[in-house]
Amino acid sequence: MLSEKQLDAVEQTTAELNRRRAQQPAPQTPAQQEDDNPDRAWAKQNLRWRDGFPLLDIANAMRVLDRHEDYKGRFRYNDDVDKVLDKGSIMLDWRVLEVCADIQERFLPDISETAMRAALVVSGNRNNTNKSS
Repeated sequence: MLSEKQLDAVEQTTAELNRRRAQQPAPQTPAQQEDDNPDRAWAKQNLRWRDGFPLLDIANAMRVLDRHEDYKGRFRYNDDVDKVLDKGSIMLDWRVLEVCADIQERFLPDISETAMRAALVVSGNRNNTNKSS
């Protein structure tokens, strides 16, 4: 059996822990964390969805490349070297993979590398056309 002094100590400790818990913000659920993610919010507004999932096609990849401020107008296609350029520099294979991984992490988790490569080429060609217009 606990003494009165021990009971008081337990009650004080409990009161202190409850006071600290009340001061801390409530933990967010995964759904709340997703809603607070600006990339997730952007994807919800700009990408095509079906059954709660973004479509994993070239068109959605191109929407990211053509509409998102981090990518819009950034890529061009150079017919002479048959490569996509990123801000004027030839995209080596590792750079294409880096962009693909970034888009997978931020917007389209399961998009294929093949779809991303195709979207980069088409978006680069569109940017060439838009620049000369």
